[in-house]
Amino acid sequence: MRTALAVALLVVAACKKPEDPAAAAAKKADELPKVKVETADVQHQKMPRYLTLTGSVMADKQSEVAANVAGRVATTYVERGMPVKAGQVLAIVDSKAAGFQAAAANAQSQAAETQVTAARQDCDRADTLFKQGAMAKAEYDRTKSQCTAQLFQANAARANADLAGKLAGDTIIRAPIDGIVGERYVNVGEYVQPNSKVVSIFSIDPVRVSISVPERAVAQVAVAQKLDLTVTAYEHRTFPAVVKFISPALRAGTRDLIIEATAENHDGSLKPGMFATVLLATGEEEQPTVPLEAIREEGTIKRMFLAREGQAYEMVVRTGVERDGRVAVLEPLQVGQKVIVKPPPGLHDGSVIQ
Repeated sequence: MRTALAVALLVVAACKKPEDPAAAAAKKADELPKVKVETADVQHQKMPRYLTLTGSVMADKQSEVAANVAGRVATTYVERGMPVKAGQVLAIVDSKAAGFQAAAANAQSQAAETQVTAARQDCDRADTLFKQGAMAKAEYDRTKSQCTAQLFQANAARANADLAGKLAGDTIIRAPIDGIVGERYVNVGEYVQPNSKVVSIFSIDPVRVSISVPERAVAQVAVAQKLDLTVTAYEHRTFPAVVKFISPALRAGTRDLIIEATAENHDGSLKPGMFATVLLATGEEEQPTVPLEAIREEGTIKRMFLAREGQAYEMVVRTGVERDGRVAVLEPLQVGQKVIVKPPPGLHDGSVIQ
């Protein structure tokens, strides 16, 4: 009897069909916890097409303020990063030496004026004597030359006095433009010469952006054209700019055209010297787009999840232009495909979704 029972069991086991792998996978998926997600459709829509250029941010105006006088720095009034107005006092140079020089020059000018008066009297007397025949021609010419020389010397002394007076007034060093102090080069007690740099000032609202345009794209730029620029410090912020100046010639060595755009900079985010990526609009083209909230960024890698047959499928994607809350995806996507919006933490490739 035992033998018959064993044979019967073997026959039943042999007749039992193996389980379908797909069905087994579906059964297993049904047993996993489901992640509740929100989805949206992939849409094809016209998005701006851009030419990517490079540029550098520059100050609208920049001044390296020189001392314009020789002397010892008595006082400084500014520090790096301070805003200043045109005419504001930046530093004062000790005016004593300049004052003494101005007084000496003024005295020399007055002495020269006295000599001019005597020289004019001598010239008048020489004219009278020469007309009366009481003075030889050679003596007359010598007297007139002396008179003329003294007049020139008086003019030179007067000019020196004016210059000394100006230099005495230049001991108060003022800002030539509105802006922000970039660097203060001198400290109290230092001796400066007229060409010594005292302060650098940058006017940065607006800023200028110098942009290099390759030869093949020269025909696509024009004055008053609008641009978008980004900088590394503010990756997710776009700064609008407008083309103001276009060079008349390409640079021979690099075969590119330099243009300048201006961008408003009320909050001072754009700093002179920053490297800028510039987007030049050249038209529109139809591209697949998804909501911005569907993209998950991890460093330089961008991912999104497709929702298909109850599961999440992860994709590494490249993105393009953003507009109206949507972003162009540079991977082939079909209209109507579902993407997961705001992927929840823990969602991964193959997750069962609801």
